[in-house]
Amino acid sequence: MVTAALLLSACQGAKFHYKSGKKYAQASMLKESVTSYKRAIDRKPNKVKYRIAMEESGSALLEELYTNYRFADGNDSASIYKFLDAEKWRNYLIPYINTSRYEGFYDEDYRNQLDRFLAQKYVRSNKWIRTREYERAQKNLLEIKELDPDYKDVRDLLEFAEVEPLYIEALELLENSEYRNVYERLQPILKKYPKQSLLRKLEEQAIERGKYRLGIISDPNITGSEATMSAALQSAVISLIQREKDPFLELLDRTNFDLLQQEQEAIINGTTNEAAVTQELLAADGYLKVVITHAHEDEGQLFQETKKGWEKYYVTEKNEEGEEVKKANYKKVTYSEFHKRNEASYDMQVALVERATSKILWTETYHQEFSDEVHYIQYSGSGDLYSGSWRYQHKAHPSDRRSNDSGRLNRLRKGNKRVKSTSSMRKDAIGVLAKRAADYVLAQKLIRE
Repeated sequence: MVTAALLLSACQGAKFHYKSGKKYAQASMLKESVTSYKRAIDRKPNKVKYRIAMEESGSALLEELYTNYRFADGNDSASIYKFLDAEKWRNYLIPYINTSRYEGFYDEDYRNQLDRFLAQKYVRSNKWIRTREYERAQKNLLEIKELDPDYKDVRDLLEFAEVEPLYIEALELLENSEYRNVYERLQPILKKYPKQSLLRKLEEQAIERGKYRLGIISDPNITGSEATMSAALQSAVISLIQREKDPFLELLDRTNFDLLQQEQEAIINGTTNEAAVTQELLAADGYLKVVITHAHEDEGQLFQETKKGWEKYYVTEKNEEGEEVKKANYKKVTYSEFHKRNEASYDMQVALVERATSKILWTETYHQEFSDEVHYIQYSGSGDLYSGSWRYQHKAHPSDRRSNDSGRLNRLRKGNKRVKSTSSMRKDAIGVLAKRAADYVLAQKLIRE
C-alpha cells in the first residue's frame, strides 16, 4: 500500500533532482510520483493530503515537461515529441488538478513546428519512393500518419510503398511458376487493402495458372456392396476436400468414368475422342480413384442361454430372545444370458493418376476393422443374483453349488443391450477412410506447373 510518507518522500526526491539540474531524472521521478498519487486518490478520493500532494507534484511535472518543450526550440523533431509527451501527461492529470494554464498556450507554436517537420518528412518519403527504397519510405510515412493521419496523400503513398515491393516480388514468383507462393504472399496485403485491383488480378492469374483440376472417379468393375460403399466414400472425400476451400484445387464431375477411359485410350492412340471433347473431365490434370475393394460385414447372431442360479432373499424370524431378525435365504432360479458380436472390415484403394500420361503418381491401400459386442443377462427377480448349479429346483441335493459372484451378475443385469450395427460401422469406415484419402490429397498441395 502506498503511504503518505512514501509519496511525500518521492516528491521530495524529485525536487532534489530538479535542484541538482538532472532534468531527465527529475521528469522520471515526477511521473512516478503522480502515478502513485493517482492510485492513492482513486482508492481514497477524499484524502486531502493526497490531493495536495498531487497538486504539487502534478504542477511540477507539467512545468518540467513544458519547459523541456520550450528549450527544444530549433529542433522540430525534438519539440514535437516533447510537446506530445507534455500533452499526454496534461490529459492524464485533468481529473486531479487544474491544468487550464497549459491548455492551448503552445498550440500555435506546435502547429508551425509540426507543419515544417511533416513537410520535411513528406519530401523525404517521396524521394525514397522514387529511388525504390520502400522500407525507408514506409518508416517516414508511418511517422507522418501517426502525427497527422490526414496529411496530404500520406495514406495513398503509404499504401503504395507497402504494395509496390510485394507486387514486384509476386510478379517474379509468377514468372517462376510459384503460383501458390504468389497467392500466400498476397493474402496479408489484400486483407489490409482489399481494393487493390492490381494485386487482385495477380492473385487471380496465379490461381488460374496453378489450379489443379482433379476428377474423383470409381471403377466400373466394382459391383455389389463394394460399389455402393465406394460411391458413398467418393462423396465423403469430395466433401472433405471442398471444406478446406483450397483455391488451387478444383474438383470435377466424377460420374464420367467411361468418357475418361475413352479419353485415355485416345491419348495413347494419338487421336482425340470427340465424345469427350465437350466433357468436363477432359480438362482434368489428374484423377483420384477411390474404391472399396473388399467389404466384409458380419452381423452376429444373438446367442441366448438359459442358466441356473440363485436369488438371495430375506425372511423375518424370531431369535431365542423373541426378537425379530432378518435371515438371508436363497432360492433356485433360472435367468437368460445373451451375447452378440458384430464385426466389419474394409479395404480401400486410392490412386492418383496423371491424366495426360496415365502415370500413377501415388497409390495406397488402407485396411480398417471394427467390432462391437454385448453381453448381458435378463432376470425379472428383485434380489441379488448368483450363478451356480442345482439338480432339482424345489428340493435340495448334495451337488447344489452357489458362486459368490453377485457383483458380476448385477453388472451384467445393468449392461448395455444394444450392439453397434454393421451399417453404423460402415458409416464410421467411410468417415475414417475418406479422411485418409482427403488428407493425402490436401497435403500434396497439388498445383499445375
